[in-house]
Amino acid sequence: MPEQILSEFAGAESTLTYKIDGNDFLFYGVYVSASGGMQDAPSLKEPQTVNWPGSHGTVVDLAAPRYNNREIELDCFIKAAGKLDFFNKVRAFLQAFQKPGLRRLELWIATKPLVYLVYLSEGVNIEKQWHEDEMFGTFTLKLIDPHPVKRLLKVVGSAVSIQFTSANPISIFWGDGSVKHDLLDDATATYNYASAGTYYPVVCGVIEEVEDFVHNAEVLWSKY
Repeated sequence: MPEQILSEFAGAESTLTYKIDGNDFLFYGVYVSASGGMQDAPSLKEPQTVNWPGSHGTVVDLAAPRYNNREIELDCFIKAAGKLDFFNKVRAFLQAFQKPGLRRLELWIATKPLVYLVYLSEGVNIEKQWHEDEMFGTFTLKLIDPHPVKRLLKVVGSAVSIQFTSANPISIFWGDGSVKHDLLDDATATYNYASAGTYYPVVCGVIEEVEDFVHNAEVLWSKY
């Protein structure tokens, strides 16, 4: 999957768009100068090991690797027309993250998104440059995605149906703010949207062990 993401990024630097809950960062006057953790592999959880006294090294069980939370950092700057406009834009942008539940962070590569389900893990310190006519500020967003492995679908219409088999609990974020948790075994999940449109459901969990995955949607990313 990293190779698929890298191929999508090739030549796309000028067409990257960041969104929070469907709103473009530029709506708040915020630009992203650098990012980390969005395309990187999350760190591996400590595997089970056995240290036999009569053997060299250790025996490490990597038959079913599991991963830690994804940590994302976005280096941002904000531009505003004066002090009051700067204050309002900063407040509105930070309030977009300071809401109950996980927020939906999207990175669009041309017409194709990567979706992350995040919360703001630390405070935000804005380095300000005061001017009479224009205001500038730089800051870093430190975000946590507690679902480091996921599959992204695309639904065009008003309903979606997903069937699969999984020995581990699966969560489905339907793309409109609703979520279904703890789907297990031979699961069938259907969802009706309030209106027809284009939605991007995210399937989270031990994706690599999901079997018999049947759906009426398009798979944009099978695993990332």
